[in-house]
Amino acid sequence: MRKPLMKVLAFGVARSQEAETFFKEWAPQVDDPAIQALFAQLAAAERGRTEMLSRMMPEEMVRATGDAGDVLDLPDLLVDIKVPRRSTLGQAIRTVVQRKGATAVLYERIAQLGGVACSFFRAMAEEDRQTICQLEEYAKQIPSRE
Repeated sequence: MRKPLMKVLAFGVARSQEAETFFKEWAPQVDDPAIQALFAQLAAAERGRTEMLSRMMPEEMVRATGDAGDVLDLPDLLVDIKVPRRSTLGQAIRTVVQRKGATAVLYERIAQLGGVACSFFRAMAEEDRQTICQLEEYAKQIPSRE
């Protein structure tokens, strides 16, 4: 049971690091100071996630009485959606929205395992859903030529 959970944690750390880098790299390229501030805030949140996930132990993710079968589907939820290298801001945001949707599903599933960290994962899933709303709202302001 430990191995799939370690894989999930490593995946979460990698996605958070990538998201932090994305927001840091794109913030200076955005003209709107409010969006720059949003991207800075999201980068800081991703940094915090990376730190928390890096310290997480697999045993914290499942109930002490959990069945090994409970985690067998987790690897199927590790959806790796890459931001294209030469994408426009609009394309990149749409990709990040897809990634956040996938991680929200993953984190909600981990929360269902009932471990002591279930509220942490439920909160991360909710944060991802809020980030999706914020990014979708911003994406509406991007000219359609992107």
